[in-house]
Amino acid sequence: MMFFLIWLLLCAGGGYWAFTHHRKWLVALSAVLFVFGGIGALGSTQPTVTTKTVKVGTQRLSKAQQESRQLAASASRQDKAFALVDSQVATSNSVSESKADSASEATASSQATAKSASKAAAKAAAHQEASSQHTQTSNASHRQGDLDTNKAQKIVGNRNSKIYHTPDQAGYHMNSSNAVYFQTEAQAKAAGYRKALR
Repeated sequence: MMFFLIWLLLCAGGGYWAFTHHRKWLVALSAVLFVFGGIGALGSTQPTVTTKTVKVGTQRLSKAQQESRQLAASASRQDKAFALVDSQVATSNSVSESKADSASEATASSQATAKSASKAAAKAAAHQEASSQHTQTSNASHRQGDLDTNKAQKIVGNRNSKIYHTPDQAGYHMNSSNAVYFQTEAQAKAAGYRKALR
């Protein structure tokens, strides 16, 4: 790099002197030298690799080769040990994952069982409450609505609730203004109604 900087200074100084003294041929020569010298100097700034050959005796050579073999064997043993440890880690990870999966499945199944049990209990409580309310308000419900679905002997749907009642089900009192009559259950389902649960 130092050679390149010196070359630049010399070419620039020579070019300036030639230009101020009206020596056109010297200016051209300085420019050519500047360009080719700069390229050459840049190319020479790359480091060169030198190798050193050292002559050693056969004893020293055999000792170095033996040491090299020992290091290679040690590296091989270490690689095998690392592979064994990696496989043990992978095995323990898979075992722990399977245990975690089975534990989470057991937890999920117990939660599902508890949830279904609580739903069943809630449904039973709601059914019990509804039946007790039904018996208490049976006289009042007879007074509500001017249409009894049991007496209609047709499939009657309620426009507000989208529930239909068949003649074989328990009677239901509703306003006749909300009544929709169907010939078949299929017609009622096609219209978006569902069958009454009682």
